[in-house]
Amino acid sequence: MDSKDGARDYVGIRKGLGGQSLGELEAQILDIIWDLEPPVSTTQVFKVMYPRRELSYSTIMLTMAKLARKGILSQQRTGDKKTDPFIYRPNMSREEMGLALLNEVSKQVLRKPLDQAIPALCGSGSKVSSADLSKLGRLLAKQQAGRK
Repeated sequence: MDSKDGARDYVGIRKGLGGQSLGELEAQILDIIWDLEPPVSTTQVFKVMYPRRELSYSTIMLTMAKLARKGILSQQRTGDKKTDPFIYRPNMSREEMGLALLNEVSKQVLRKPLDQAIPALCGSGSKVSSADLSKLGRLLAKQQAGRK
């Protein structure tokens, strides 16, 4: 994890997130999918994405296929023909993805799981339960909503 000069290998950390790391476009597409009612087609995502970023349909299609290969989306063909389009469903909620990413970053950077890292970061010696983490997530969401 450390290079010869002692610097941390953050590229290695990103690659080590078990397929859960997201590029900017992947995160934007996944955000749209979470906001739409599943199942979602590439066309639906394209129609929402294009006014924000003028990307080609094929770029959206390939990125969604990549998310399916990573296991973040489920991909299902709408018909029997090879030319029939796919529909997609998220395999995890926004909150589940956030928690998984935070936990992996905590393991890689702090070398301990999130439930052990939070008390250490806060100066508390006790372990935080999954229920406490859920409460923390809800509180952070409320705080973010209040800022808008």
